[in-house]
Amino acid sequence: MNKNKPPSSSSDLLPLLIIILLFLCLVLGIWLLSRPITPPTENSASTNASISADRLIFGGLPKPLRPDSNYTTLRNTGYVSGYSEARKDPLWVSYRVFQIAQPFISPRPKGNFLTDTRTHAQVTHQDYTPTNYDRGHMAPNSAIATRYGADAQKETFLLSNICPQTSNLNQKVWKLLEIEEINYADAFEEVWVIDGPIFADLNGGPTKTLASGVHIPTAFYKIVIDEQQGQSRTFAVIIPQDVKGYEKPDQFLVSIQKIQQETQLDFLPELDAKTQHQLESQPHPMWVLHP
Repeated sequence: MNKNKPPSSSSDLLPLLIIILLFLCLVLGIWLLSRPITPPTENSASTNASISADRLIFGGLPKPLRPDSNYTTLRNTGYVSGYSEARKDPLWVSYRVFQIAQPFISPRPKGNFLTDTRTHAQVTHQDYTPTNYDRGHMAPNSAIATRYGADAQKETFLLSNICPQTSNLNQKVWKLLEIEEINYADAFEEVWVIDGPIFADLNGGPTKTLASGVHIPTAFYKIVIDEQQGQSRTFAVIIPQDVKGYEKPDQFLVSIQKIQQETQLDFLPELDAKTQHQLESQPHPMWVLHP
């Protein structure tokens, strides 16, 4: 053993470090190229100019037809809402549900619904208690969570996305529609949805409020839109709060024009006049998935 051999210097180790670094880079490159990639905005080749850049809105922002239908636009990861500070409710929300090979899986968040600090109304979780109404999602928890991930899911629990709903509506008939939206997306690659509340005072009736001042809708609407090879189709429903819970959504089919009358909002304003008339003037049946 040569006791006079000097200790290894850092320069002696440099070639070995370079070899190790190159090997790690090679392994990382192979992993990145082989892993599946499913970005949230895949599954559509549409270049329709009436689809927003973030692909959450079809046909443009709804246009208020009178001052009490004015709103503030709030943009979130998986949906956009038009919020009424006066009513302390969203007047509409718009979102896209799309086919996805590997849906995100995340449990329903625990704890209170969230005050949206972007609003002046500052509705709180306690503003709904004690009442006889559920905190009803407009942009749904499940569809947004599975398509856009956990952070987007949390945003559906913002109270700017919530309206007072009866349990029979929220937990039964409305829930059936939310399940159908996912089924349609899986079958047709993607669908767009616009939904929200209807208030009696817009048509001459009285509108009630919670003790906190949140307006209580008399009914809710939903518009579902699909586009295939440049051709659009829709169906729309108005579902009253006083449903029993056993009703099917297709019992409530209406025209989009009827929803516009009830909400004083003009939907799909960026479509050409002919297409708007075709889609909005008559009720259209819900789509058949399994003939």
